[in-house]
Amino acid sequence: MKFLHVGDLHLGKFFHERSLIEDQQHMLNQLTQELITDQSPSSDNSSGNYQALIIAGDVYDRAVPPPEAVALFDVFLSNLRKNLPELHIIIIPGNHDSGRRLAFAASMLKFQKVHIASTAQDILQPVVIDSVAFYSLPFMNPNFFGDGQTHQQSMVQTAVQQILQYHKTNYPQLAKVLVAHLFTQGSIPSDSERIFIGTAELIDGNIFRDFDYVALGHLHRCQNPGKNLWYSGSPLAYSFSESENNNCFLKVELNLQDTDTTKTQSQINNLFQINVEKIPVNPLHKVCRLQGKFEDFYLDSENKFSKYKDCYLEITSTDSQLKENPIILLQTRYPYLLSYHQDFARANASSVTMEQRRELIQGTEESRYPTAEIFTAFVEDIYQVLPENFDEELDLFKKILEENK
Repeated sequence: MKFLHVGDLHLGKFFHERSLIEDQQHMLNQLTQELITDQSPSSDNSSGNYQALIIAGDVYDRAVPPPEAVALFDVFLSNLRKNLPELHIIIIPGNHDSGRRLAFAASMLKFQKVHIASTAQDILQPVVIDSVAFYSLPFMNPNFFGDGQTHQQSMVQTAVQQILQYHKTNYPQLAKVLVAHLFTQGSIPSDSERIFIGTAELIDGNIFRDFDYVALGHLHRCQNPGKNLWYSGSPLAYSFSESENNNCFLKVELNLQDTDTTKTQSQINNLFQINVEKIPVNPLHKVCRLQGKFEDFYLDSENKFSKYKDCYLEITSTDSQLKENPIILLQTRYPYLLSYHQDFARANASSVTMEQRRELIQGTEESRYPTAEIFTAFVEDIYQVLPENFDEELDLFKKILEENK
């Protein structure tokens, strides 16, 4: 059997105050096309069609998503159901989602093969497809089981024990796939994930050793932190720290190697061979980090940077002098420039002006009153440049100073 594993869609996300709805629609179109093309009679499909799509949490970027994000997901699901009526869609909420909102109409959607698990009761309601039982473990907030447990490690351990016992009793000859949204020890996070303070959220991956495949969400980098553990990663880069991520969907094939039904449970765990293939995502706008001098980017006399015109850009300046309004100037050439750092110039300016500020302050110690020069320096420090109406403000400051002497 074959299924597609994705997660961390974060529909409705803003990236440096820019809506990503258009980018996400472009990505979902690719996901839909991958699933539909696989069903095409002309495709090389010796291993069979996709039978399931797994979305491992963080469907939306926040608990109350914007209407555009909800509409986008609605259209996506509708297109899948229209074109692929036999495809099972398995969804769990992540830490960014509201489980109760995401599970709206879940009972009705189940008849359309859309399975949304959001409660403790749902973890023992697997979706059985051929020789595989898919179990869902939504993101577990404190008191998920209503018994006062607050630590994820203990709650996940309780859930896994319940699932394994249920599976042994009801589906002992089937493969076990777990869909979960959590942070396993040894995995590598990115800047855009919402990681809890400390290690309370870290889960020991050995808990999942008895599953044939664990489809994980939460971390945005595609990775394989354990033999049977896979994060699909986010299909788009959601921070500049993720610019080097190879965003993808995961195509998973699970093949039964032995049809002997007399096997013991420990032997059954080795009956299924797992093959995982990364399907690259081609983003509408790549996320890139660049470094260099302002003039090199602004003039680009060698046409070195023209290929970044349609990328979401973060530029780190190596200039020693601060440049006024660099983003506005550079956006004429790079319309998707979102961030420009002048840390080197600021550090250089700070070291030069610190002594000047000290001399100004020392010069007023006898009078005990600030001067117009100190006020000017203060405004420059706050705004980097003096406002257009600064002369009026300076006159008002001088007047107040005279009145209080």
